[in-house]
Amino acid sequence: MKLKLTSLFAVLMLCSIFHPAFSQSFQVKGKVTKKSTGEAMVSATVALKGSGIATKTDDAGNFTLSLPSGGGILVASYTGMLNMEQRVNQAGQVNFVLEEDVSTLVDVVVVGYGTQKVTKVSGAISTVKAVDIERLKPQRTEEALQGRASGVSVIQSGSPGSTPTVLIRGIPSFSGTDPIVIIDGVPQSLVDLNSVNPSDIESINVLKDAATTAIYGVKGGNGVIVVTTKGGRKNQKPEITFGANYGLQEVMNKIAVLNATEYAAIINEGSTVGGGNIIFPDLSIFGKGTDWQDQIFERAPVQSHSVGVRGGSDKMTYFVSGGYQSQGGIVGGYDKSRFNRGTFTANLSFDISPKLKFLLNTTGVLLDSKGIQENSFNSVIGSALNFDPTVPVLNTVANTVGKYGFSNLLLSEIFNPLTKLDNTYNKSIGSKLYGKFELQYDLLKDLKVSTRFGYTKYDDNSKSFTPLIFYGPLNVENTMNA
Repeated sequence: MKLKLTSLFAVLMLCSIFHPAFSQSFQVKGKVTKKSTGEAMVSATVALKGSGIATKTDDAGNFTLSLPSGGGILVASYTGMLNMEQRVNQAGQVNFVLEEDVSTLVDVVVVGYGTQKVTKVSGAISTVKAVDIERLKPQRTEEALQGRASGVSVIQSGSPGSTPTVLIRGIPSFSGTDPIVIIDGVPQSLVDLNSVNPSDIESINVLKDAATTAIYGVKGGNGVIVVTTKGGRKNQKPEITFGANYGLQEVMNKIAVLNATEYAAIINEGSTVGGGNIIFPDLSIFGKGTDWQDQIFERAPVQSHSVGVRGGSDKMTYFVSGGYQSQGGIVGGYDKSRFNRGTFTANLSFDISPKLKFLLNTTGVLLDSKGIQENSFNSVIGSALNFDPTVPVLNTVANTVGKYGFSNLLLSEIFNPLTKLDNTYNKSIGSKLYGKFELQYDLLKDLKVSTRFGYTKYDDNSKSFTPLIFYGPLNVENTMNA
């Protein structure tokens, strides 16, 4: 009995010593607000990371939370807002200021005079978000609009990297069909979309109604494509993303044409109807002959690789990325038709003061491409569809000049498509640097003033240098509906 009492006494002593350490806790209080408006965030969640300890803010955005000894990382979250984290080790006041998450606010669009919710905009606007672009994995930015933006027609060209035709609201009466392109607030051309890495795009907004002419002038009648690239996020640790894709392109269905025997029979019939002789007396020697489509079409590799990092502190944000994209042509193979692009992007923002912000967006691009003649009767594909199938691929006639076979029937109109490919040396190497410097000042609660300087420098074939500089005037943006 004495032993049992002694043991019980020892246990009670140990509990009295260690119980305060386990039960010790402290309390934190604070408020959660929205950065863009300063209003209180009602029913926002404040939780201790990695535990079940959490609470909700009241009608004034205030919260009170008891934390265990040692504290931890508090996370404030709200639907449509970026999470914010703070480490807390002692009792006191802890406030959170949350920013909107552009990637989740699908009802927010970029217009000519700022950002607004779709419910506040009366004009016709289509939006493609980063998640859609990531799913599509387009080679060019315009391809992301195909089938995603109503009223927008994208007519692809055959050559890798070539600029497609983009029609918004059909064919306009104004001279030309190209819409205006705005990349991060800087006017560009439709060709310049080829310099944008699709992995860097946050959103694409297509402005389609007639109201665009009031902002962009008569050329706005062709529509406006507004591209917004990704940026950093405040109070976020570096987030690294990597993407890689590889695939093959090939012709699934060829155009049906006459084989050698059928072609020879048609030539004989045409000759005799015209009063001439039979040109091919023995049709049995031809068989199927040469399928010139098989000779020009090849499997073409297509690949893209990108790596990016985004994050930020309380005073600055950053997004830095690099990408490489390569697409071979199915006509003539990679040596005759290809498009290679390397990009580097840096988007930075700095809070100079609580109301003044400085932004820097810059992108460098290296382009290397080769192309062939297309979209004509005498192009390589046109020749493959119309050239004589009785002719062998290589020249087998003695004492004649030329590597590839030739036809005595077609002397001036159509030539061997392989000869055309062999004599094609269209190569283009270029580089481009574009971006903007911008200052933003919050004049009032719902009124922002900004001034922007955009720049574009293009170097074609490493010989000619053409700077195109756009000066941005003072802009006033109403953010009340954003």
